[in-house]
Amino acid sequence: MNISKFFIFVGVLFLVALAAYLATTPRGKEIPLTGIVTGNDVIVSPQVAGRMIRLTVDEGSEVHKGDLIAELDPAELIAARDSAEANIHTLEAKVNSASDTRSWTDDQTSAALRQAEATLTSTRSQLDQARANLWRDQTTYKRQQRLFEGGVASAQDRDLADAAARASDAAVKSLEDQVRAAEAQVSVARANRKQLDVLQSDLVATRAQLLQARADKTTADVRLGYTEIYAPLGGIVSVRAARQGEVLQAGEPIVTILDVDHLWVQADVEESYIDSVQLNQHLRIQLPSGNIIEGSVIFKGVENDFATQRDVSRTKRDIKTFAIKVAVPNAERRLMSGMTATVLLPPLPSTRSWWQRLTAAVHPTTSSIAG
Repeated sequence: MNISKFFIFVGVLFLVALAAYLATTPRGKEIPLTGIVTGNDVIVSPQVAGRMIRLTVDEGSEVHKGDLIAELDPAELIAARDSAEANIHTLEAKVNSASDTRSWTDDQTSAALRQAEATLTSTRSQLDQARANLWRDQTTYKRQQRLFEGGVASAQDRDLADAAARASDAAVKSLEDQVRAAEAQVSVARANRKQLDVLQSDLVATRAQLLQARADKTTADVRLGYTEIYAPLGGIVSVRAARQGEVLQAGEPIVTILDVDHLWVQADVEESYIDSVQLNQHLRIQLPSGNIIEGSVIFKGVENDFATQRDVSRTKRDIKTFAIKVAVPNAERRLMSGMTATVLLPPLPSTRSWWQRLTAAVHPTTSSIAG
């Protein structure tokens, strides 16, 4: 009985020790990856050329988004803006004058054409009546001539009819001249109306020039605004590339600003492990000082960067790597861009059974050979 209790006690003690061992024994060591602390940096440069008359920062200066970094001499751009504004006033006056001239010409030529056409219509009507009178008077004259020859009409009646016919003929010829003159006047009036096309074309061209002048004024205002250069983000000035008083070209660097509040550690993970890394996963980061901080995965490469092991003999496959970025807090400004940091990846889950792990602990040499 005592022997049975002893064996039961030993068995329970063994199971408790085994459970404690399995709970406290690490499954493996963390995998260290050497990485580089990196951050967003922006090269601040002017959008227009000019002499820098003011520089408000230097290397090491802390800036906030929207802070004034530098100022260029605005004199030349102010002159361009004033010239564009003066051109606008000139062209506005020309447009108003051209518009008034066209309106006046339209009224005058319209009235002249209407008058000429009315005169022509009236004269043609008079000519038609005169021709009818001429035909009547000529017919009367011929009848009086026959009657005179027959001794029925007197010479006086014949002469009166002849005079009337001659007067009607003169009236017709006069009215024909008047019709031709009226037709010429209508042609002149219509030609004057065509002058409106020229005036309209000039007006359209001047209006186009006015639109261009206004666009030039807008461009001048925008370019004048570019003489004040502001920080596009907050951070620390890491590089000052220009000095006050220098003449800068558009796009020429003035300073470089590093966003030190949003840094990350970039490291390369072998393809055998990359599928175990997930976005937003928390990883431990060891700094050169030995301090440990925690970061979050914000980027996981979708294509390989390079091979850590190249198969020269072509008997094995290459081992490729994929980049990851781990965002790290930097409220105390302990991290700097370019600093070396170690990303500590958690060990991969073990595929050995608890019995193999226990055997490995008791007989490490034998177990390692077997595993």
